[in-house]
Amino acid sequence: MESKNLDDTVKKITRLILTNQQRMIREEDLRNICDDSLDFNQMINDVYLNLKNVGFELITTKFLDQKYFILTTEGKDDNITPSQYGSLALILALSKEIDENIKISDLKEMFSNVWGSDIEYLIEYDYLRKIQIENSEIIKVTPLGKAIMKNIIQNLQLKNLIDFFKQ
Repeated sequence: MESKNLDDTVKKITRLILTNQQRMIREEDLRNICDDSLDFNQMINDVYLNLKNVGFELITTKFLDQKYFILTTEGKDDNITPSQYGSLALILALSKEIDENIKISDLKEMFSNVWGSDIEYLIEYDYLRKIQIENSEIIKVTPLGKAIMKNIIQNLQLKNLIDFFKQ
């Protein structure tokens, strides 16, 4: 009986992830869907395998102290231009190496030549998010932003990006 319950839950969550327009879901929401008697890690592993069998990948990331699962595919997101990828990569590198809480005013100054075309688009489509902390408005890379950069995040270093753009 538990095996059938696990299979039904795996199918339900796989369908939910595939049909979710945001392409991401919080771990807490998935845990609320699961029966407490089920092994959550086994269920997620089965969902991951289901998605992998049809050409998708399920990755995890943290954002604002919550764990998210994000549905991705191989290759690049066709909605993002190369310039927007570059801007996102620079912001991600800055947030990893310099300051996790980058002020919008600082970003507007650094990215003044592409603010309207690149950064505002990334904010509008939730690859970046404006967040108010105390008296400052900051930018954070969202789980979706991290997901589209998944293949390069490990190698992303600000020094390498700066050296590349100096060439």
